[in-house]
Amino acid sequence: MAHSMSPEELQELGRGYYKLKQYDKAVEAFAQAIDIAPTLSLFDHRAAAYDRLEKYDAAIRDGRSMIKADKQDVRGYLRTASVLEKMQKHDTALGIYKYGMKNVPVGDKNFKLLQQLHDKITRKLSPAKSVDPLTVLPVELAEMILEYLAFRNLVNCMRVSRGWRDYIAKLSRLWMHLDLSGARRPVPRSFINKAVRRSENRLTKATIHRFEHVDVLKNVAKACNGLRELEFITLPHTMSSTLIEIVQCAPSLKRFIVHPEITQDAATQLLQNRPDLEHVGFSSVKRLRTDADWRGPFPFLTSFSLTLVDTWSSRSLQIPALLGQAVNLQSLMLGNVFFGANDCSSVPLTTLVLRRVTFTNDTVPILPATLQKLGIEYAGSMELRGNEHTLLQSRLPVLTHLGLADINMLSADRFEQLLDTYIDAEDPGQIKTLENATPLQSISIRGILKERTDGLFKFAIGLFARSPRILTPSLQSLDIATMPCDDDEIEQLLNYKTGLINIDLSSTRITGASIKMLADHLPNLRTIKADNCPRISGRDAIDYARMKGISVSCSMDEGKGSRKIRYG
Repeated sequence: MAHSMSPEELQELGRGYYKLKQYDKAVEAFAQAIDIAPTLSLFDHRAAAYDRLEKYDAAIRDGRSMIKADKQDVRGYLRTASVLEKMQKHDTALGIYKYGMKNVPVGDKNFKLLQQLHDKITRKLSPAKSVDPLTVLPVELAEMILEYLAFRNLVNCMRVSRGWRDYIAKLSRLWMHLDLSGARRPVPRSFINKAVRRSENRLTKATIHRFEHVDVLKNVAKACNGLRELEFITLPHTMSSTLIEIVQCAPSLKRFIVHPEITQDAATQLLQNRPDLEHVGFSSVKRLRTDADWRGPFPFLTSFSLTLVDTWSSRSLQIPALLGQAVNLQSLMLGNVFFGANDCSSVPLTTLVLRRVTFTNDTVPILPATLQKLGIEYAGSMELRGNEHTLLQSRLPVLTHLGLADINMLSADRFEQLLDTYIDAEDPGQIKTLENATPLQSISIRGILKERTDGLFKFAIGLFARSPRILTPSLQSLDIATMPCDDDEIEQLLNYKTGLINIDLSSTRITGASIKMLADHLPNLRTIKADNCPRISGRDAIDYARMKGISVSCSMDEGKGSRKIRYG
């Protein structure tokens, strides 16, 4: 052969010899071309010729040269591993496939072929009864399953094998939510750095717990421009002075939640420094000497949650000033607060939840007509009054979820006043009935009935029977735990056509007969809670409900120092 031939001509010559099955001459032609200008294709062609000559060691050397030349090209891994399999070196071939899956981009058109061959040899090497789901399931299905795992479980999966670790580490979308809520010990900074790299700096949500390195949090906020949600379950010990800095470093942040205790000043300053936040929550706020300063405005704030350490702190909270700065607020949740009669009447809220609240003069405040969800838990023991300055002044035509706790003197009249009647604004002396009001979908009552009561569901006069908005086909969830309910009440409830899916009857006087009646007459029912119901004496009713596809919770504390009996 003439050495004056170009590498391309030598390559074509070698391919011609290969087709004629003259493999020795093909090897010689490819070798001359490699001497002049080595390329990945030339090594591949020569390895194929060596393979035909059964010179496997030489073929493997060329295959490894291909991998060394370009680690992201799948051909080197496929060529080397296939020759190793012919030599019955399956473990070594499996290692080549795993190395290839680590280096070849997932988007490569031949990546799936690489993984299929990896899965095939894995099944061959696995014991007869051992099945690796990531090698048996289709790639798309395996990735879908991994996306449903909690972050802590995902990290545990990486410890199964090197193959699992490399595979999971390459899927950046599994690392979009850095969730440390399941951490049982301090999280090292190296773990956060790796997680951010695996997400390709595309974190959208971070939940921080047991992490002390504030500088790393700042860097994460700066590097991940798409970070929209930040939640702190615990705070680093040196966090108080840098919490605002971290929030300022995240330009796309929209949701910010802090569970540990912070000062009232810190809460107001966080809002003032990031007035573009949409969802803000503080679970434990402590008052300082000065009143809260809610300088705004906060035009983007749609959801706000704040719980004070104690009700004494709420005297400086200035709720009207806060609500006046958030004109687009839709959801408000407050805890341990004093609440005035007109604190929220002018705000177009759709959700209002007040936990351990104290009302001025023991009167329910005037509620906005836009409310869809209302929850009130009184701090102490409150009598629900029904004068014209409280219940009748609230007009709630679109209310669908209602929860009341620790309210004294509940009665059908009070429900009717709250849900069905209102004072005409144009004629204050006129009481009107709501027309076309939305039926309730969920109701939860934990209160004390009037001494003289007509029961819960007795037609037209029972606690829940007076208002036409309660016991309707729209009702899906009913919570009457601790209320005076027995089998007779359940029998009366079933006279109404409801769409109940969940019902909570804990700490009531029902027996197993109620569970059987509910299972027989409510086709949509999915869950029954009947914890601490002493009249339920066995498993028969629970097993009967389970056979109908209903989940029943029925545990009972037999007394101080004794074990808990769980029937379902």
